[in-house]
Order: sequence, then C-alpha cells, then structure tokens
Amino acid sequence: MLFHEQSEDYRPLFWLAGRPIYATALLILLHIVACVVTAICISVLGGSTIEAIALYPSDVIYRGEIWRLVSYVIFLPSIWFVFAMGFLYFAGREVEQFVGRKTFLKLYAALVIIPALVLCALSFVFPTEHLGGSESVFGVFVAFATLYPGFVLNIWFVNLTAKGWAYVLLGIYSLYDLAGHEWPSMVLLWSCAIVGYLAMRLSGAGRGFTWLTDWLEERRGRRLARERDFKVLKDTKATESIDEILDKISKHGVGSLNARERAALEKARTNLLKRDQR
Repeated sequence: MLFHEQSEDYRPLFWLAGRPIYATALLILLHIVACVVTAICISVLGGSTIEAIALYPSDVIYRGEIWRLVSYVIFLPSIWFVFAMGFLYFAGREVEQFVGRKTFLKLYAALVIIPALVLCALSFVFPTEHLGGSESVFGVFVAFATLYPGFVLNIWFVNLTAKGWAYVLLGIYSLYDLAGHEWPSMVLLWSCAIVGYLAMRLSGAGRGFTWLTDWLEERRGRRLARERDFKVLKDTKATESIDEILDKISKHGVGSLNARERAALEKARTNLLKRDQR
C-alpha cells in the first residue's frame, strides 16, 4: 500500500477464517458472486435474466422497479470483468485506507446510484438503458488519481501518473462511446468521474475545497471593506453638512434654517443621543 495517513475508520468489516475482510474485498466478492449467479441464470433462463437486472429508466420511473438502480452494475462473464476487479482491488484499497470503510462504502454507493439517477432524468429527453459496472469502477480509479495524482502506474507497458491515466482512459472510453453512439455509457462514465473526484475533494484530498472557501471569504472581506469605506464617507459628509448648519445658526440664527436643514439637525441630535446611551 502507498504511504499516507491512515483513516481511523480503516479496519476490517469482519474476519473470515482468521483473515480480515475489508470493504474493498467484500465488494469484489459480491461482484464475483453476482457474476457467477448471473451466468448460471442466463444459461437456464436465457436473455430474460439480463432484462430483469438491466437499468431501464422507464421501468424505474413508471413501474417502481428501483432495484435496477443497483442491479445494473452486475458484470457479465468476460475478460473485462477480470480487469475491472483488478482496478477495483488496487485503487479501492488505497481509497478505503485514506477515507475509511464507511466513507468508502458511501462513495461506491454514490458511484452506483447517482449516475443511474442522472440517466433516469435524461430518459425524458432520449430513451436509455445500460448494463455493467465498469463506469463505477472507473469512478473509484478517479478517486485514487485525485488522492495520488503523481503516483506512476505501468499499464500496458506505459508509465504514466495516475492523473495522466485517468485523463487517458476517460478520453479513450469517451471516444469509444461516441463512435458507437453509446450515450448512456458516456453519461455514466462522466458522472462517475465527477462523483469520484468531488468525493475525494470533499474528503480533504489536496486542498479539498479550501480554495472555494478562501475565495468566498476574500469576497466577503472586500464587500465589508467597501461597506465600511462607504459608511465612513457617508458619516464624513454628514458631519460636514452639520458643521455648515451650525455655522449658519451662529451667523443668522435658528430661524434662518429651512425644513431640510432642521430635519438634518434633528437627525444628528437623535444619533448623538443613541451613541451616548450605548
């Protein structure tokens, strides 16, 4: 594992045969079991199995089949499933160690459910459907790349930083989906990338979102400074106006004041009494 400060919540979910089972290992185990069960069901029941677990937004919205918001991440048996589990194991355990098991499980749930909800919302614009959890696993990798952008990875005999590989894979998969008009896959891909990135920033990776809070605080300071300067300028003008009125009284008497000057003098007297009471 990489060297970093370990979360206090990084501990096993349970122990199995004397070995600790962490959240990442549990997710991989569940994916494997789901893949095996799905393969058996397809061999017995045929294509109806895929129709039962795929994400069909219309069925979620109009029939209330909310399990599709989760079941769509089940992988079908393929070599890509092996690669996906490898990515999940490598990136997932590092992210889990940094944020802890509870936050990591919440992250994975968000990577599954939030993009599915986005896809359901877009179904009102164009029909969509999807099956497979590669995008959610990619979201975990983006989270890892956000934590360790400079960590060098050797993939396909090419050395790139984790940040570089995140951009490369995002670009390759986006072009692949674009060429095949796989709009649902592209929506899920970018949604998972955004969720993975934002989740780590909120967890304090890098500077977190302190740049945003610093910017807001700076704006607030500038606004208060402008208000203070305006108030000082206003008080200065008011003082000068009162001095002119008092000078007029000393030269021509109170009867020489017009209605506006009398109102200004009365207002200044009231403000002075309030200050004395404080």
